[in-house]
Amino acid sequence: MFIEFMLSAIKASLMDDINTSDEMSDGPMDKAAMRWKLIEKFPETHEFIMNADVRNLCGVSAATANRILAGLSTEGKLVRCREGGHWAYKPA
Repeated sequence: MFIEFMLSAIKASLMDDINTSDEMSDGPMDKAAMRWKLIEKFPETHEFIMNADVRNLCGVSAATANRILAGLSTEGKLVRCREGGHWAYKPA
């Protein structure tokens, strides 16, 4: 329950930052950029990010979370590793 609360607080804070950033830029960010901003901030308070974290942060399905994480790994923004028998991602 506490983790869900923290994720909600982080998401709300980041969405405010993104909206403020949009107002100062030429236009709104696309979905991929917005998701990256949410994911990029997550390791500031956590050692790694997993599929469930991306689902909660971005409000996407497990399959979409996998695609997002795989894409960010391919781009070199995240590095995939094993944590407790599950795939996890750390900043590159």
